[in-house]
Amino acid sequence: MNASERGEIAVAEVGKYDIVIVGMGPVGATLACLCSRAGMSVAIVDRELGIFDKPRAIVLDHEALRVLQFCGMEAAFFDTVTPHTGTDFIGVDGQLIKLFDPKAPPFELGWAPNVMFIQPELEEALARAMDRCQTLTAMRGVNITSVTQDADGAMVNGTDREGAEVSFRASWVVGADGANSMVRETAGLAMEGMDFAEWWVVIDAWLTGEIDLPKKTTQYCQPKRPATYVVGPRNLRRWEIKLLPDEDPASYRDESRVSELLSQFADVDALSIWRSAVYRFSAAVADGWRNGRLLIAGDAAHTTPPFLAQGLCAGMRDAGNLAWKLAQVVLRGADPALLDTYEVERKPHVARIIHHAKEFGLIIGELDPAAAAERDAVLGEQLRTGAAPTERQAFVPRLAGGMLDNLSAAAGDLFVQPRIRGEDGDASLMDDVVPPEFLVVSRDPAMLELGTDLAAAWAAIGGVLLLIGDGAAPPGVGSLADAEGLIQTWLDRNDATAAIVRPDRYVYGAASEVSEIRRMARDIVAMHRPADTAQAA
Repeated sequence: MNASERGEIAVAEVGKYDIVIVGMGPVGATLACLCSRAGMSVAIVDRELGIFDKPRAIVLDHEALRVLQFCGMEAAFFDTVTPHTGTDFIGVDGQLIKLFDPKAPPFELGWAPNVMFIQPELEEALARAMDRCQTLTAMRGVNITSVTQDADGAMVNGTDREGAEVSFRASWVVGADGANSMVRETAGLAMEGMDFAEWWVVIDAWLTGEIDLPKKTTQYCQPKRPATYVVGPRNLRRWEIKLLPDEDPASYRDESRVSELLSQFADVDALSIWRSAVYRFSAAVADGWRNGRLLIAGDAAHTTPPFLAQGLCAGMRDAGNLAWKLAQVVLRGADPALLDTYEVERKPHVARIIHHAKEFGLIIGELDPAAAAERDAVLGEQLRTGAAPTERQAFVPRLAGGMLDNLSAAAGDLFVQPRIRGEDGDASLMDDVVPPEFLVVSRDPAMLELGTDLAAAWAAIGGVLLLIGDGAAPPGVGSLADAEGLIQTWLDRNDATAAIVRPDRYVYGAASEVSEIRRMARDIVAMHRPADTAQAA
């Protein structure tokens, strides 16, 4: 079923679902797939009848790609993405003042750190992934008008495209309904501005003729007209051009003005403009991400300037973080307080990314020539001496706080994703063969001996024990043949013999003593109810 057919589905009568998601953009669709594939009943609704057919986000990072792996995306989608070419920052006099180079393989997380994609293609692939989810109901043309909650759940009310009333009963409601989120407003979760707001024109164009353009994404840090040039996938190119203080943003809705602006950077006769839009790039984070049964994700929880290419990636992290916690609460008896760790972990993480994105926006968008010359001198010296990071991912922090073991130095790191050799000799990425559950991973069988009661409690919450290597695994323990040795390298780097990995592949903790692994496993199991489950540990 394609997206247009999805819009023709008749709206069901009132239904009871574990999760109702408002908003069917990439974040909402990803969350819907993750929740349904975990075993929850899910309804996702959107007021639009079809997928927006123009590009918006254009970069995904390796963590977002891992989240998409768990959505059951077809392999063909991953074949459409192309590696990021890196970024050059060009100063006032045309000199290189800063750069990001693409990381060379091998890739510890299984993917290139940053790739380029076309958003309508991503959303179509997600729509097909949702179609394959047996416990997921997706409905378009539904305008949600109210959400009310009580101690046991929430009622989501709206109208279909013909004006008929529709209602849903849910245990939990997630607003992935964008920056003007109705769910966020209903939940009383205000946005906190982070002191950044600028007007930019964004132009996406296809290359149709011979044209001399940079091979890398390029930041033109020039006061006369700050701009960004992006090398997109295939022959798609993007320009983000800052409007000057005396310019009227509304005037750039005129196609001739857009072409005139673009002509400052490229031969417009060799381009076919696909889309142009005027955006007010802004920075904000919601002051709360949960109110009772209502939660928010994606742009409903944060807006990020595009200068670090992390806006959609941050939303994908929201989906990956929230989905497994909802699954533990709904399906495994975890204390609902686990959901409070969603904000504890995600809010400071995304706030730090927004801070870095703002910094890059200020570097690129400086309009004062004297200040720009001083900036160029400082950044040029940092580049010359090697003081400046040259990998974009250096500005994406580790996770801290929340559902992590605060006694472990490795907690909050992302666990590696090696290729795993199968019995037939073929190799698959780890996340394609290991379910998104809690893992205890070690090369030493003794580190996987939790004891009878704790092992049973661990299995009851979906926990998995994994022995790394080619040897035979003990009963109740799975085995992984790490074709690249990435797991052992990671363990050695962290002075550990075993690690506990969360369902979202963040490291809960690592240790070299089995007593520490058992302690961490008991702490995780203790988050669950009924009480006798925790007592069994």
